[in-house]
Amino acid sequence: MGLLDLASWKPSEEFLLRPLKRPRHRPLRLEPFPRGLDGARIDVWLGPELSKAVTVLVETILAKRLRMLQGGGGGVSSTIEGGEAGGPFPKAYGRAALQAAREARRRGGLSWFQLFHLAVLKALLLELERQLEIMAEGAECGVTGGRLASRSERLRQFRRCRPRLRYLAARDLLAILHSLDRAGRKRRKSLLAASWPVAEALLFNPLLQLGELDGAETFLELYPLVLQDPDAFRRMEKAVFGPLAAWLPERCAEPPPPLDAEALKSLPLRQDQGELPGYAQVEAFLRRVMAPEEYRRRLVCWIDRPANLLRLLGAEAGPSPWQHPRWPSFRKALLETLEHNLDREALLDPLLAGLLLRRVYPKLGRRGNPHLLLDYLLGRRSRAELFSALERLEEIPNVKAYHAVLSEARAELRQADPERRRHWMLEALEGFLALRRDLKLAWEAYNAMDSLRLLDREEDIELSRANGLLQDFTPGVQMADSPHGHVIVKADLRGSTELIAEMNRLGINPATYFTRNLFRPINTLLQVFGAEKLFLEGDAAILMLADTDGASDAPLVARACGFASELIALVADRNRENRLQGLPELELGVGIAYEPEPPTFLFDEGRRITISPAIHRADRLSSSDMAREFLDRLPGGVEACRHVEEVRLAGSANPVAKEAGVRRYNVNGVQLDGAAFRRLREEIVLRTIPAERAGGLPGERYHLGRYADDSGKTRWLVVREAPPRIWDGERVAVREADRSGRFYEVVAAADAVRRIRQALSANRVHA
Repeated sequence: MGLLDLASWKPSEEFLLRPLKRPRHRPLRLEPFPRGLDGARIDVWLGPELSKAVTVLVETILAKRLRMLQGGGGGVSSTIEGGEAGGPFPKAYGRAALQAAREARRRGGLSWFQLFHLAVLKALLLELERQLEIMAEGAECGVTGGRLASRSERLRQFRRCRPRLRYLAARDLLAILHSLDRAGRKRRKSLLAASWPVAEALLFNPLLQLGELDGAETFLELYPLVLQDPDAFRRMEKAVFGPLAAWLPERCAEPPPPLDAEALKSLPLRQDQGELPGYAQVEAFLRRVMAPEEYRRRLVCWIDRPANLLRLLGAEAGPSPWQHPRWPSFRKALLETLEHNLDREALLDPLLAGLLLRRVYPKLGRRGNPHLLLDYLLGRRSRAELFSALERLEEIPNVKAYHAVLSEARAELRQADPERRRHWMLEALEGFLALRRDLKLAWEAYNAMDSLRLLDREEDIELSRANGLLQDFTPGVQMADSPHGHVIVKADLRGSTELIAEMNRLGINPATYFTRNLFRPINTLLQVFGAEKLFLEGDAAILMLADTDGASDAPLVARACGFASELIALVADRNRENRLQGLPELELGVGIAYEPEPPTFLFDEGRRITISPAIHRADRLSSSDMAREFLDRLPGGVEACRHVEEVRLAGSANPVAKEAGVRRYNVNGVQLDGAAFRRLREEIVLRTIPAERAGGLPGERYHLGRYADDSGKTRWLVVREAPPRIWDGERVAVREADRSGRFYEVVAAADAVRRIRQALSANRVHA
């Protein structure tokens, strides 16, 4: 069997793939987190301790690496360890990581810790880019080589070393993070049943350390240099995947769509284009070499583990796991086919030359364009052309010695025996598959990091926190679930202007009166019922009860009803005193509206402003408008009505304007909107009786239940449900009970509540 001939013998998919290990891949789940202040990304705050530690760590690593490069010690082997340069970072990171793991366990999923891990990774990379920019600006006034260098020379020197400085610093930063994560993996396993909530290969991807893909000097250390060209990468994939197509998923064998230069220019700008430019470069590369379905859907198969192909080709020592008489000849034919295909695509020699160049490039002081040197090793450039190019590089002091190293490598490449060339080819195949895997993982990491925004301005942090959008990883901060909803209570106090005028006439201080009789008691009620004051003036108050603990059954509406009832009782007491003193009486209307979503907060010079559609609804419910003129037509007039009534104007329904035909009467009463009543039924058990059994009107019902206020005291609550009255142009009538449309009033009078409770008890005994 020469070149692979599947007609003679074709291993089954089950036989060939069974001994191979499928790569582990844990999907990232960031969808549950709400979008932040910009409406696009997740707001994240790592806390002051960890944020400062990140800054100190990056400063330390960059300073040490820059000194090493200036002293000629920039090799990969000289790694800065965490204990040497970690500073405050290990302690700060350890505390934050432990809390993140505990919080993730409390939430019952891995998403919280995944967000934390990605946020720390992004923080390190962003801080590295920021400090490199500072160093570039500082190069204009630095001293180089023991003498004051010119501005252009300093900039040129820094630009020359910046890619390598960035790579080595990123490599050190992620090595420190990796060391800390490996030390804590057992603890994570015990808390989350997962050592690596984010895949280890994704977090510590070499392409994230490399940053930009167009740096040949750093790319050379990680992958075959020729594969920096997307066209060469595509030819490589064709050469390798062709013989393996029968055992690969269709998505791997599918060619990428054709994409010309104009289409590449149309790549969407990344939100972090200026912060993490590697994202756009990785995506541009992938769009030229891979079908979008594979990397966008995070699809993996056995080829994403490079060791699988090496095992398949017999690169590992020991007995083969594939036992079949024809297997050795099949493996040999597969190896020869791969070698033939690479040679046919003009890739074999460039791959081998690139591996040799990686080995000798440190001996050359990492100077000289790697692509130029690769061309010389392949015989594409003459000695004269090489010398001409090298002599223009002032940083190569001894061109002859430099050339001698290259000539030796060139001879080694030409004289290598077949066995050695095959060994190098296997190494190149491993590098190709590693690059292919790392490109997909880098895109996934960049895409995930692009979906979050690290906040650093205090005003942004507070605004995001106030709106329930901030994901705060500060140790010691207990994160609450996102609010499920909130209740707005609007109290409309009428008659205060007349009351104040009469007080002034009688020499009574209005400020003292309102403070003692209204404002101070209201502040006490706020604490009893867990309400928050949003707006308070002499004749209006807006208050809120928010579901800050995320409990879907928190008695928000019930407590709002209790608070409103106490307000009604408070004003009733004041009116009794006013009558004794000959002062005008006050009139109060209270509206309660529920919104299932959290409110929105804005800040104006440090003052928080609450925005909610429930405020407008509660304002409408608290008003008492033109309904009086219709209710006066009833027997007994408006005085015979309940505290809350609705009148609908027949034939005035407007499909555009909501409630255009509704008139309200709310005098010393409390009205709920429909959403608030539905929420109330979820919060507490309500028992219902016909209103007629407790002295009410036909077609109405009373709903009774009990709830606990913030002090733990149990209170009774009664809600009247009634149909609105209809004004037909001549008279007011009660609407038929079976027609749609109901309104809800909280029965605030204590004697009415007792009467209705007694009716409920009598109804139980009778039943």
